[in-house]
Amino acid sequence: MPFSSLQIYEKLENIENDKDYWSEYINFYEDYWGGPTSPYGVWFGNEYPNFLESLADHLSIKKEDLKECLFMKENNQYYLSLSGPNENDKSYSFVVENVVPIHWFFLFSENQKKTFKTHYGFGAIHYTNNLVSAKKKIDDFNLLDNSSSSKNEQLFNYLNIIQKDLNEVRNWCDNFSEESRIILNYGDLLALFPPNTLDKEDSVKIISDLKSELKKENYSDALSLIEFLINRWSNIEFANQRNITSSTN
Repeated sequence: MPFSSLQIYEKLENIENDKDYWSEYINFYEDYWGGPTSPYGVWFGNEYPNFLESLADHLSIKKEDLKECLFMKENNQYYLSLSGPNENDKSYSFVVENVVPIHWFFLFSENQKKTFKTHYGFGAIHYTNNLVSAKKKIDDFNLLDNSSSSKNEQLFNYLNIIQKDLNEVRNWCDNFSEESRIILNYGDLLALFPPNTLDKEDSVKIISDLKSELKKENYSDALSLIEFLINRWSNIEFANQRNITSSTN
């Protein structure tokens, strides 16, 4: 089932629990595959189960006792997104099927987009930001004076919902070190659409335009942008659900 995910990758040195285990995990993974593949990695057939078998043998533990993660490397620093909770008992990721929650786009800028395509007919879209910048985007949006938008009841209601959702994300981010990275991945949702859809998908730009219209108090244009985005993702969600239903009949 297609899904979108919002994940936090925490710097290895800032992970308090099982640091030695994760260091060994990374070393073995890189020796096995030649480098970190996540968040761009693709597994085929039994590749991942075979990797886990080899990892368990290397660590001399049972396969069911393995702890897993995704990891990435930036400037010779490793960042991990653990499959289990952190020391504050918070998950490293949110996953939503068939659609992207609109407020996730507020955490990123247009120049942070990367696309990944394969000859096998699938690809991905990733946006990567550092956690400090992502939280500042939330704070800046909260500082916008949208009081006059109350004259446009529909827009006012949309903005209130978005701010509430963003503040929940902000509280979640506060449970991780500020040196962390945050990644939005959702290319899987566009698999039913033409290949160039990955390049043309511009939801983050639309959010940027929306904020510009709000600053200029062009509330009618702001409402048009947010409704356009909602309709776009409602159509994508419907298309994915319809495909799932037809494939199971």
